[in-house]
Order: sequence, then C-alpha cells, then structure tokens
Amino acid sequence: MRKLPRYRVKFSKDGPARFSSHLDMVRFFDRCTRRAGLPVAFSEGFNPHPKFSFAAPLPVGIGGMAEYLDMELTGYISPLELAEKLGSNMPEGYEILDIRELREKGPALMALLARAEYRATATLPTGYSEPELKTSINNIMNSGALPVIREVKGKVKETDIRGGIFNLTGSVKGHIMEIKMELLIGSQGNVRPNDVLLKLYQDGGVPVKPEEFRIRRVELFADGKTGPISLWEA
Repeated sequence: MRKLPRYRVKFSKDGPARFSSHLDMVRFFDRCTRRAGLPVAFSEGFNPHPKFSFAAPLPVGIGGMAEYLDMELTGYISPLELAEKLGSNMPEGYEILDIRELREKGPALMALLARAEYRATATLPTGYSEPELKTSINNIMNSGALPVIREVKGKVKETDIRGGIFNLTGSVKGHIMEIKMELLIGSQGNVRPNDVLLKLYQDGGVPVKPEEFRIRRVELFADGKTGPISLWEA
C-alpha cells in the first residue's frame, strides 16, 4: 500500500475564534481544505471523514497560541505551498504558523500529550502587589493536596489537582497580573487552568475570580528523553 504524505500543522486560534467549539474547528478545517482544493485523504467505511488528528480540544473561551493538527493527503504538496493554501482560506481568528512533513509514522498527537502551558491575564484592583501574588502562589504550591469538585457523567467527583501542577508563577505590572501555569494534560489526566485560578482565588487570596481572566494556551508538550519537548518537535 502506498504511503500517504503526512504533515504536522501548527496554528493559532484566538480572538473571536476562541468562542468556537472543537467540533466547529474540525468543520472549519474540513471546509478550508475543500475550498483550497487540497487532496485530503479520507477514512474508509460508510461514513468517511478527513484524516485529521488534533492534539487536544481547547475549552470554549480559551485562546490557543500553538495548536497542532496532523493531516494526511493523497498527493505530495510542499509544506510552504500547503501553508499558503490553508492560510488563505482560514476564518477570522485562525492563523497557520508553520507546517512540516512527517517522514516517519509515529504516535497520534493525543497519545504524545503530557503537559500544557497557559498564560492568564487580568486587571487587578488597586493595592495588590507582586509580593502578595508570589506569596499566594507559594501557598498553593506548598499545599499537600488541592481538591476540586467536578461533575463527571452526572456524578459529583472530588479530584486532587496538586500533582498535575508542574509549574506556577506570576507577575504584576501596573494593574495587570499575569499567571503562567504548566499543567497535566493527556491520557494521565487533565488539570484545567480555571481550577488553578479558582484555588488561587479561594485559598490563595488572589482578588480576581477565574472568569475575569483572559486565558491562552501557549504551548503543548510531550515527554522527551531529557524533559518536556514541544509537540512540534515530538
């Protein structure tokens, strides 16, 4: 059987696009490839669908600065030409950042996923300083457990997220606070940035509610031999 060319697409999704669902995004890429006349490979069976493999769904409202998609085509196109054709047909809020050819068959993006980096920004009320923020973060990171309540399939479940917070830092510049988080994502579990922000608000004394933050996912990582590596390099 002839080996089909495969590509890894790095793209961003922000602005108005951050309010579209993951299913909407899949449909956007399907329409874009059709409009661009790209020879997309399809699965076999009664309901064939494009051979797209996305890394991880973005929660509605969260922007993505480095999202990933693997796709198969039935004919070779240079990564540069593919980027030009896709880029000229993307809806508002989406941008093609880079494309490379995958020369070897590897695990699906979802199987590679291990952690994600997020940045959350918010406007602060007056009188809250960076040392106070750092104290709040230290209190959270020094906690033995950070239980959160989630509803899973109609059942309420308590989950400890502390083990899935790999890094948590913050800064204050003027009235703007920025919090950086490196969190567990993938087959081993999923720590949501909103859960961390809620803990900072409830337990850490940060005077900003989670819904007041603008959150962006800035990178996705796999586990490399010497540490985390970007999915782009995996």
